[in-house]
Amino acid sequence: MANGLADRRIYTRYLLGMHRLVEALAHAPSDAAARESWAMWFDRQRLKFLRDDLRKLDASIDCTDTRLPSPTWWMGANYVLEGSALGARLLLRDAARMRENDPGIPLEFLQHHAQRSDRWPRFLMALASVDGSMRSDAQAGARHAFALVEQALTCEETA
Repeated sequence: MANGLADRRIYTRYLLGMHRLVEALAHAPSDAAARESWAMWFDRQRLKFLRDDLRKLDASIDCTDTRLPSPTWWMGANYVLEGSALGARLLLRDAARMRENDPGIPLEFLQHHAQRSDRWPRFLMALASVDGSMRSDAQAGARHAFALVEQALTCEETA
């Protein structure tokens, strides 16, 4: 997305890339302690908005099961998504301009994802409390999340 969201095709590609990650994060951590401490990062609306926008764009949604193997992988993958919300604010401006010429562009997910909040600093504080082997797991989860998005973007480029 180096040049932002220039047209419907690129916007759809962006949403498809985000879908793989959001789908993986749609399954809350199974560990009871993780559910309690990380529940604030679980966002059911995000996936609904994303699926709705992709349907409105007539995009084919990949339904591959992308469950993450552990709660700390889940938190590491969330690092990628929470960080992407910062860039989503810029992408939302591009999409809003694009929508002026193409009124059918749905923005529900991007508007939700780009909402200003203090989520990022709070997330970093929560992640800082993870140490030892759990930190390695979280890092593996983040790398996996980046790979999910990259794979979806690359598949869409070659299609």
